[in-house]
Amino acid sequence: MTDTLINAPLGEESALVQTCRTQHQTWAATIAQHEQEIDQLLALLNDLLEHHNYQSLRHRAVNYYGDLNHLKSGFQRLRLDTICQTMDCSHTQRQSCREPRFSLYATIESRFHALTDDLNRIQAGCYQFLSVMVTLNLL
Repeated sequence: MTDTLINAPLGEESALVQTCRTQHQTWAATIAQHEQEIDQLLALLNDLLEHHNYQSLRHRAVNYYGDLNHLKSGFQRLRLDTICQTMDCSHTQRQSCREPRFSLYATIESRFHALTDDLNRIQAGCYQFLSVMVTLNLL
């Protein structure tokens, strides 16, 4: 017996019905990818903060740095609250993600999309800011 498909992240639905464990692995991989993107931006901002002391630049860089750290914490909290990453996951293969024991799983899609929307918004502003720094030869 297989589970009913719960939407995979970012519409990556397959024709095959996924098990709960497979769905957890898919979500975990997508969250890890977003965390890597955040880490890359944090590294660039850290580099900028270490090398330049212009007050107006520092203020924006610090704001983006804080926003990205907050967002990374949100993704980490989502993963810790809803994604099964332990050996116990092997026991969930034939169980539905909609069972009460996985009640938080039902909220993952809306929480994930809210965090992803925030990431896209912050990334766009941060990339624009960093591109200006590159244009001014400051990065």
